[in-house]
Amino acid sequence: MTSRERVQCAIEKSVPDRVPCDLGSSITGITRVALRGLLRHLDFKEEFHVIVKPLQLAEIPEEVLALLGIDTRYIRPCFPKDNDLEAEYEDEWGVRRRLSSNGYYYDMVDHPLKEGTVRELERFDWPDPLKDEYYRGLREQAKRMYHETDYALVGDPLVPALFEPAWYLRGMEKFLIDLVDNKTFAGRLLDILLEYQMQFFRRFLEEIGDYIQVIMFGDDFGTQNSPLLSPVLFREIIKPRYKRLYSTIKQYTRAKIFLHSCGAVEPLIPDLIDAGVEILHPVQPAARGMDHQLLKSRYGEKLCFWGGVDIQKALISSVSDIQEEVNTRIRALGRGGGYVLAPAHNIQPDTPPENIVALYRFSKEEGEYR
Repeated sequence: MTSRERVQCAIEKSVPDRVPCDLGSSITGITRVALRGLLRHLDFKEEFHVIVKPLQLAEIPEEVLALLGIDTRYIRPCFPKDNDLEAEYEDEWGVRRRLSSNGYYYDMVDHPLKEGTVRELERFDWPDPLKDEYYRGLREQAKRMYHETDYALVGDPLVPALFEPAWYLRGMEKFLIDLVDNKTFAGRLLDILLEYQMQFFRRFLEEIGDYIQVIMFGDDFGTQNSPLLSPVLFREIIKPRYKRLYSTIKQYTRAKIFLHSCGAVEPLIPDLIDAGVEILHPVQPAARGMDHQLLKSRYGEKLCFWGGVDIQKALISSVSDIQEEVNTRIRALGRGGGYVLAPAHNIQPDTPPENIVALYRFSKEEGEYR
């Protein structure tokens, strides 16, 4: 099978020749520190761009993806690349961010709508999702990659969906209170963000929708122990807007809807499926209630699982531990197909580079369907 056939088979919940593997997006990616260590380990040039500045996520060079045998490649909007490490900066949404003391990430330190009202939402200087430079050359890139390679192509928008940008703008505590106690404001903010996203994705998919197999979204709804909001609240406020967004997306592409949502999100999965989610990532194994065998038996007929490899312990342990981790995840999530192996979060700075190489070696050795 080609990589594209392998991934397509998995996302259709059929059995490929082996479990496909992924690395390199803005939510299945690698931090710049970890990538630098990997490049040194492989004796490759330390040349790359940062693609997500707040999380310091890096674009992985093609030679690394090829060496690791990654089945996916990503197509992204042409946002400005910024490798600078300022002590503090303000993003295009007006969110102020400060470099953490260890230098690995930027923390949010000010939120432009923290004291905002519904009236102020209408006066806010919203970013323009339709700037021509964001999309320049994307159709040609997607067409070339589709016809000249056999990789599975994934649309990676580089921006979170609805819930996360809402609390970035408002502040997490305040927005969670809004969802219960100030629903008019919360609903209007989410509707403005929904319209922004629908404009962005229409334009993005007009360029690449004919060529991709997967389109990514990211919204973290879970902590390590529970969802951030109840299923009832999710069903009332988030789900209807997800349905509108996903139904719009499906007018422009046949690609599968991929949602990244960290943490203990099992109570939300039935509503995510009903909203249109077809692929769930990261299936975080250390989070409460995210038992992989249970998830596979309960939702495996309706969802493809993507991710699953524990980064909190296994990926920073011994090589033999990594082999056992790969076996465990494939046995649980790969049964009968419907699984793409990847880390259950972005690879962090403390991950030994030899462990990254071992992860993808074992994914081939242990991932064959017999």
